[in-house]
Amino acid sequence: MEHHEIEKLLPAFFEGTLDLEERERVEQWKAVSEENRQVFADSLTAWEGIEQLRLMRKYDPGKAIGQVNSRIESRSKLRILVVFQKVAAILLLPLLVATLYFATQKTSQKELPLTWHTLETPAGMRSEFILPDSTRVYLNSKTRLRYPLVFSNNIREVELTGEAYFEVAENKKVPFIVNTGRVNIEVTGTEFLATNYLHEDVTEIVLVEGNINLFQGNYSAGRRDIVQLKPGQKALLKEGDKRMVTSHVDVEKYLAWKDGILMFRDDSMPEVVRRLNRWFNVDIQLTGSALKNYVYTATFEDESLIQVLDLLKISAPIDYTIKQREIKTDKTFSKMEIEIKQK
Repeated sequence: MEHHEIEKLLPAFFEGTLDLEERERVEQWKAVSEENRQVFADSLTAWEGIEQLRLMRKYDPGKAIGQVNSRIESRSKLRILVVFQKVAAILLLPLLVATLYFATQKTSQKELPLTWHTLETPAGMRSEFILPDSTRVYLNSKTRLRYPLVFSNNIREVELTGEAYFEVAENKKVPFIVNTGRVNIEVTGTEFLATNYLHEDVTEIVLVEGNINLFQGNYSAGRRDIVQLKPGQKALLKEGDKRMVTSHVDVEKYLAWKDGILMFRDDSMPEVVRRLNRWFNVDIQLTGSALKNYVYTATFEDESLIQVLDLLKISAPIDYTIKQREIKTDKTFSKMEIEIKQK
């Protein structure tokens, strides 16, 4: 597929609306060269700027460009603005329609039907987003956040699959609810991390500051309160467990990913593997029960997967084997598989 045709697919890729075949074509194109990966990253930055425009009730060009520029200060502005124009050309019409819709509304906010939107971060990527109430959200790799384009007057509710860090805009009259499926989170204004990858069968909530209430069921009716967390505490609920476990943790290591840092602090080898799989979008398997007893402490920022694995070999008596990737029927390659075993 030609380069410019791939670029046309990128906005729908970030929206999460491409079919499986088209998504794999984009992933394959991205893996070809560093130049393609740079175009992908620049397009994601531009798309996030466009998303800010989607949420504005009145289109203010000065404010809009200011928001986009603030996101790209550390990069080549000229290059990204060119990409921004390409993405904007694809999304401009629905943006103008939404702008006219909000500008001409005569009814009050509470009378508007909720229109939901899904934001998805691709594998191996991380992104930052601002919700309609000014809550800032950092999304980790393979994370999906569903939210209404306009919150109601009595509740601010979002749905999360994956991992996200929330800096919730304070509003004591309108609670902010994060629905993770098995556990729901209620806050009015605070900072916390929520993790709920379905394939990992683990739900984690780490509170940085403020207070949060954890409950199950519907917020308005039939809710069952579980626990109230204090700053520095983590709540953990594993698949099959009936009770949630709370503990005091090193908050820093749980938040490092949003700054592009992979941090381990006395983590077990299964936990290390779980996070490496998420970070690099690979499939690492442990062979041998003895490996579960090893703990690992390290901090990585720019290291590649191979560099990380080699450093693991230095600190523990392990070795690893990379399995040859297979070509699937649609001509794309299978995910990289790695086996870690004891020497």
